[in-house]
Amino acid sequence: MDLNQWVDELFEVFDEDKDGVINRTEFVELIDVLLQDKGIRMCETIFNRFDKNHSNSISKDELKDMVIELAL
Repeated sequence: MDLNQWVDELFEVFDEDKDGVINRTEFVELIDVLLQDKGIRMCETIFNRFDKNHSNSISKDELKDMVIELAL
């Protein structure tokens, strides 16, 4: 599976309300899965870092940047 497919699948799973962005609640769940125990402690900082347009949500492009930096 390539990166774009993986991000698409992550986005589909964690955008629970299907509004096209990952809100803070959904983001906490995503970080918990990606980073496990240490994820919850880092959530606020990470969210703010990757919410580059300060929309209080994570777009698919922002998620892709996060996956590249944190998970690969």
